[in-house]
Amino acid sequence: MRIVFSGGGTGGHIYPALAIREILARRFTFSSGYVGVSGGMEEKIVSREADIAFMGVRAQGMPRTVSKDWLTFPFRNAAGIYDAFRHLKQFKPDLAVTTGGFVAFPVLAAARILGIPAVIHEQNAAMGVTNRIFAGSAAKVLLTYASAAQEDGKKTVLTGNPVRSAFLSKNVTSSRFNRKPGEFIILAVGGSRGALSLNRACIDLAKNWLPGKSSVRLIHISGERDHDMVKSAIGQLPENYTLLPYLHEMREAFEVADLLVSRAGATILAEIAVCCKPAILVPFPFATDNHQEKNARVLENLGAARLLLDRDLNGESLARMVEELKQPEKLATMAAAMAKSRPDDVEERILAQISQLLKN
Repeated sequence: MRIVFSGGGTGGHIYPALAIREILARRFTFSSGYVGVSGGMEEKIVSREADIAFMGVRAQGMPRTVSKDWLTFPFRNAAGIYDAFRHLKQFKPDLAVTTGGFVAFPVLAAARILGIPAVIHEQNAAMGVTNRIFAGSAAKVLLTYASAAQEDGKKTVLTGNPVRSAFLSKNVTSSRFNRKPGEFIILAVGGSRGALSLNRACIDLAKNWLPGKSSVRLIHISGERDHDMVKSAIGQLPENYTLLPYLHEMREAFEVADLLVSRAGATILAEIAVCCKPAILVPFPFATDNHQEKNARVLENLGAARLLLDRDLNGESLARMVEELKQPEKLATMAAAMAKSRPDDVEERILAQISQLLKN
């Protein structure tokens, strides 16, 4: 049996695809392929995985503003459909599993042409453009939030968002991060590509707030793009500030954190929920259909997180919200609500739905 996976652009689409691969491997034996943008983030991440063939295609996201990108958009994606068609015809998968991002468009188009059944997993509270286009022809549409589409219990099913096995482990130790007695640890992470507004707020915290807070520690994962800028802007780094460009073993940082500050992509929200951590969420304001704010408001309404809009974010507003949330009782209540925001049996639900197709 052969299964091809696809999802790209950000870790929020890539990691769920790899998580679903891990889930299916519990019950089935199959050869794996991964279709992603040549030279994209997915190629870098998938290259770390064993026994999975990466197949590169050309693809381009839909421009959000009037620009010259509109001239290349249709032609590049037409070329991507050709690339994906060629790869799938050679690989001969029994099933295609896609988790979003613009690279999923040529893969789903080629799968439809070749008659390959496809499973779409939607991570966000609002369904993405590509998933909306192909949901009708997909064999299964799996949802993280009920607001993304109308469930029917057969084809379109609420499963939740899967996470990597590293996040499901109950026994996690960290040699990288050691907690001092009485230390309050904040983890700020802007996603796989980083977040400029969040990085600027953390620069302000490191320069003006942390030096007077010896019992507080900030672990700041800036993203590789902004790492040098952040380091240069701060100058002499405070002792209670840890700056990293990227962290593949993110579970270790989650384990020691008392409070997270994060964007509101669905994948990191699932990881936060599995780890039962309270959070301050700063949604990316230009996400398609404003889906990150919709994700964040779901959790805010549950009492699991606090929402801080990007336009209101700065060092002062972030420090003020952290101070408001530092009470142990308040954090414990938020953590309990966060844990309840994700079903305990997400992986089992996904396995059950896709198994229906693979058994046939």
